[in-house]
Amino acid sequence: MSTDLQFGLLLMFYGMGLVFIILALLWGVIALFQQIDRRLSPDERPQPQPRAAADDAAAPTPDVLAAIMVAVHRYRQESQQPASEPPPAPQLTQSPGRWVAVGRARQLSPHVFARRRGQS
Repeated sequence: MSTDLQFGLLLMFYGMGLVFIILALLWGVIALFQQIDRRLSPDERPQPQPRAAADDAAAPTPDVLAAIMVAVHRYRQESQQPASEPPPAPQLTQSPGRWVAVGRARQLSPHVFARRRGQS
């Protein structure tokens, strides 16, 4: 009995030690990457490239801009109105079927043991 307890404790210490060592290694790797990142000067870091100016052909027409403005305006008006009630739940278009009805009835009814045949 004591050998089983000793083996269990030894296994526990080995397992916990291994997890501790792995976490310490991960912490060291993260610290190393932080040091490498700090050493890069702002000149060496990649800067985002400015996009080229949009061509006149790609610019939206005044009609498209007006439609966008109307859509944004209507969205803001609708989002500011308080919701009076939640949207209705979707209704089933078909009956769920006999198996579903039997399952629901069994779930909702109290648990009753079935009588064996031949016993009254």
